[in-house]
Amino acid sequence: MSAPSPVRVNPLYLGSYLAARGPGSAAATEPPADPEVLQEETALPSSAIKGDSPVDPGPLPMAHGESHVPTAVRERLALALAGGALHTELVVAALNQAASESSPTVEALEAYQVQASQWIEATTRRLAHAWQSSGAVSSEAPSGGGPIPEEHRYEIARLLARVLRDHPAAPTQIEPACMAIYLTVPETVHRSLSPDSGMRLAEARALAQVLMAVLRCDFQREVSTVLNDAWAAIAETVERQAQSLDQALDLTPDARQRAWRHLLEAAGVLYAATLARVHRDSVSMIQAYQDCLNARDSVGADRLAQAYQERRLGYTGIPHYFQKAVTPMDRWLRVALAEEATVRGAMSTVAETSSDPSSPPRNRSPAAPHRGNTP
Repeated sequence: MSAPSPVRVNPLYLGSYLAARGPGSAAATEPPADPEVLQEETALPSSAIKGDSPVDPGPLPMAHGESHVPTAVRERLALALAGGALHTELVVAALNQAASESSPTVEALEAYQVQASQWIEATTRRLAHAWQSSGAVSSEAPSGGGPIPEEHRYEIARLLARVLRDHPAAPTQIEPACMAIYLTVPETVHRSLSPDSGMRLAEARALAQVLMAVLRCDFQREVSTVLNDAWAAIAETVERQAQSLDQALDLTPDARQRAWRHLLEAAGVLYAATLARVHRDSVSMIQAYQDCLNARDSVGADRLAQAYQERRLGYTGIPHYFQKAVTPMDRWLRVALAEEATVRGAMSTVAETSSDPSSPPRNRSPAAPHRGNTP
C-alpha cells in the first residue's frame, strides 16, 4: 500500500507555531519548503523569495561570514527543520513497531506517518474540546480549528509523537477521545493556579510521561486510575515546592506559573521513573517467588513473600518510593534557596553600609596630596 507523498506537516500547525513565536506577524499557512530547495535559495537575494514566511523563532546560529543569508531563508529553514524533527519522531515510532516478517519499506513508513498524523490531529481536536469545556482557554482564541493557541499546537504534536515513539500502536489501540482524557486533569481536583492553556500543556506533558510508563508496566489497574493517582502525588509535590519558592522569592503570579510548569515536568519524569522501577522490582521478586513454588521450596517462597511486603513493592508502594525520589530535589531546592538568601542578605548589608554617612570609607584609594603641601 502506497501512502501519499510527500507527507505534509501543515495539518500539525507548524507554520502557525513558528509565526506565533514572533511578535506582530501573521501566521503562515503554506506548507514547509522542500529542504532541497533551501540550499538553492540561500544564494538568492531576499527580493527573489516569494510568499509570506513565519517570523524567525530565534535566528539559526550563523558562522562568521554567513550573516548575508536572507532572513526569510532562515525562517523557512527553521520551518523545514521543525517539520523534519516531528516526522523523525514518527518514523522512529514506525521503526519501533513490533517485528514483522518483512523489513519496513518506504511505503510502510509513510503510511504510518499518515496514520499517526491523523491520530495526532484528531487527539489535538479532542484536547481542544476538553480544554474549552474546562474553561482553560477562551473560545475566541485564534486557533484555526479549536481553542488551543497556535503556539501550543506544534508542541502538542511533538508530545504525542514522543508517546508514539514509545508506544507506536497507540493510533490503533487508543482512541483520540480517550487519549485526550488521559492528558487532561479532571475538573474535580483542587488547583491553586488557574489552568490556562499554558498550564494545561504543562499538565499534559507530566501526564504523558506517566502514561508512557503505564503502557509499559501492567499493574492490573485501569490506566485512568493510575493517572489520577499519579496526578494527586505530582500536584501535591509541586504545590509544596512552589510554596517554598514563593515564600523565599516572593514570586509574581507570572513567575509562579512558570515555576509550576517547570516543577510539573520534573515531577512527571520522576513519577514515571518511579513507577517503572517499582514494576521492574515487583515483577522480578514475583518471578523468584514463583520459581520457589515450582521447585517446592516453601521456605524460600515464604521468605520472598515477607521481603516483598517489607520492601513495599507492588502498586501500593509507588507513593512511598516516589517520595524517596522527590527527597533529593526538595533538598536541592532548600540548599539553593538558602544560598540565595545568604547572598541577598550580604548584598543588603553592603547597601545599608554604603548609604550610612557615619560608616568609614570602604575600598577607597588614598587621596593624592595637595600640591600646596608638597615639599
